[in-house]
Order: sequence, then structure tokens, then C-alpha cells
Amino acid sequence: MSIELSKLIIISSPSGAGKTTLCKLLIKKMKNLNLSISYTSRSKRLNEINGKDYYFVTKKKFEQLKKNNYFIETSKNFNNLYGSPFINIEKSKRNKKHLLFDIDWKGARKIRNYYGKKNIIDFFILPPSKKELKRRLIKRGRDNHKEINLRLSYAFEEMKHYKEYKYVLINQNVQKTVKEIKKIIEYNELLENQKKTLYLKLKRIINFQ
Repeated sequence: MSIELSKLIIISSPSGAGKTTLCKLLIKKMKNLNLSISYTSRSKRLNEINGKDYYFVTKKKFEQLKKNNYFIETSKNFNNLYGSPFINIEKSKRNKKHLLFDIDWKGARKIRNYYGKKNIIDFFILPPSKKELKRRLIKRGRDNHKEINLRLSYAFEEMKHYKEYKYVLINQNVQKTVKEIKKIIEYNELLENQKKTLYLKLKRIINFQ
């Protein structure tokens, strides 16, 4: 399916590696980037806003939307449902903006299968070390000891899928990582614009002849 010059930007990482923070900072720094706000069946946390962080719905409502083919991809994490709606892509195309996805490797794989790799710029974010990942999970203060160990176990399995991504970055410093992602997106924009310019010039030359 054609996305034209608008790209689907995917950022994935194991829990605690910083992808959500990176996405929020990227949105602030890049005016031509929209965030794909996902739907979830999990409860809203104290600092979260419905329609900004997620669209919070019941499991029953989520299943109805899924049945109606509302989502590009869905996933189940820690007994909670998550899904990315098709409508976000259509809105970004109309606005001629890139669309940023904060999703796991399973969701990324589904989007690649549906839209094709040429329309996607995907990043896998790794923590500096397993020890640092555990420290970050503890620092968040959202999970108990048992839940942290479970998240670590899942995280180590998720890391095995880094090879499926075009770009792999180690998130040692969040500001530096954001700059690297921004540069890569801008580099891909440059390549696409060059291709478009060359095509138009070649078209004129061929038509002239």
C-alpha cells in the first residue's frame, strides 16, 4: 500500500528501555511527525490523559473494534490489550506528516507485512545493560518485585528481535538518542526528496525527447 512521502516511524524496545519517553521528545522536536495514539483496555494511570497517552476502553469495547477490523495491529501484554487504529494513518497522509508508532516487535512485524518495508523507518532501542534496565524498572516505581522480574524476563526475549529492525540504538542518554533518531529520519527524508526530484527531471527529459 502506498504511503507516498509520509513514512511510518516505528520505535520498539523492551519495557524500561525508554521508547515512550523517546517518542514524546521526538513529537516535540519534529513538527512533521504525529503520534499514533493506541487504544488499550488497561486502567488509566494517575498522570495519563485519555486521548493523549492512550484511548482507554473496556475489554468488551476493544474486542468489538477488533472484530470490526479497526486496528492495523493488536497485542496483549500483561493481560492488557493494545491496538493501533487504521484511521491514524489516513489522518497523517492527509496532513502529509510521518506517523510515529510506540509498539512492540509483534506489532512492528504486522505493520511491515501490511504496508511494506519501503514505507517504514523502524528503530529498536536497547538499554545500556541488563543491570541498567532493572534499575530503570525499579525507579519507575510502578511494579512490585515479582512484576519487575517478569518484565525483565519478557524484555530479554524481546531483545532477540532487534535484527528485524533497520536501525538499532543503545539508549545510554535519552537526549542523544533522540538526536540520532531525528537525524536518521531527516536523512531518509532527504533521500526520498532526491528520488522525487530526479524522477520529475527524468520525466521532463523523456517527455521532451
